[in-house]
Amino acid sequence: MPRKTLKGQLIVTLVTAMIAFVAYASQLAILWSYLGGASLHTALILIPFNFFIIMIFVNYALTCLTDPGHVPPNWIPEDQRHLEVKRSTHAPRFCKKCNNFKPPRTHHCSSCGVCVLKMDHHCPWVNNCVGFANYGHFIRMLVYVEISTIYLTVLLSCAVADAVHHATPIADYVWTAILLFLCFMVFLGVTILGAYHVYCITTNTTTIEGFEKGKSLTLKSMDTVHEVVYPYDQGVFNNLCFALGKQPLFWLWPQQMEGSGLSFPLNITNLHAPGNILTDASMDEDKRSSKYSTWSTQEADYDEDEERPLSMEYVSPVPPAHPRLTHHASQSTLHTPATPGSILTFTSTVSTLVDHRSSRHPLASKQG
Repeated sequence: MPRKTLKGQLIVTLVTAMIAFVAYASQLAILWSYLGGASLHTALILIPFNFFIIMIFVNYALTCLTDPGHVPPNWIPEDQRHLEVKRSTHAPRFCKKCNNFKPPRTHHCSSCGVCVLKMDHHCPWVNNCVGFANYGHFIRMLVYVEISTIYLTVLLSCAVADAVHHATPIADYVWTAILLFLCFMVFLGVTILGAYHVYCITTNTTTIEGFEKGKSLTLKSMDTVHEVVYPYDQGVFNNLCFALGKQPLFWLWPQQMEGSGLSFPLNITNLHAPGNILTDASMDEDKRSSKYSTWSTQEADYDEDEERPLSMEYVSPVPPAHPRLTHHASQSTLHTPATPGSILTFTSTVSTLVDHRSSRHPLASKQG
């Protein structure tokens, strides 16, 4: 068994055991007697808590076991007006390791060894990438962990307060204090992580794109660029529907993601706003800048072959297209951009969106 797989399964086992221990040890050893044993009062308090625990396990299992989404073999970019291409060459994004083109927002995970659709991050706690197909499960898991830890923290705090009030010997409630501390630490960590993902989900941004957005905003603060366009932000409500489902009443209920993960709707309102062309000096500065990686693990950084942080509009010579794309283009209506006008975005560290049919494009009339 590969070392990473064995290590990942061990982590998942430990996480599952820790959740079960905190949830059920606190009930059997502390809360059952504190609440008065078998009674309607006890049932009304503990049944909702156990429902939240079950939902944690369900969504945790779905996050671990659901394929986040991989690029189909021999996938070819569709003919569309806005095409995400490599920042340095304006050629369609291609993964050398998978020998396949990359759809928008796709990144190669060096830990999983595949390109992941709408990759958010590789999470060692679930032994899986969090991407297009399991991001909703991941968010729901965080929500239920947050609810459960708040619920349990309140109950354990009441138990400790009651013990102190009745001058109970410290030895009798030391385990209550330990469980309360563990519960609070989980609550604190999940709150910080959850707060960031609230930002991500409401702006339709992935963790990887969040780092790239930070780079773009840094360039803006240095007056390297003037405006930053976020092409996938469809508004808070639509962004929530995209991640959790179309029906708000079922946002916290496990469900499959809709769509293929190969293309995403664009907010084109500001895509054609005039921008500045990056100078060679700015591009050289980008080359010298350090490469960003995800916060989740030091072993599973996403791999973007020859990619650089994205900044502003840039026009560069285009090398010959990949043979497979050239062959496909000769038999279809696919337009590959040539010297395109690109727009500022944060979709990938070296990719940008280009409008290869724009009237500003010098070859637009020839491409149709």
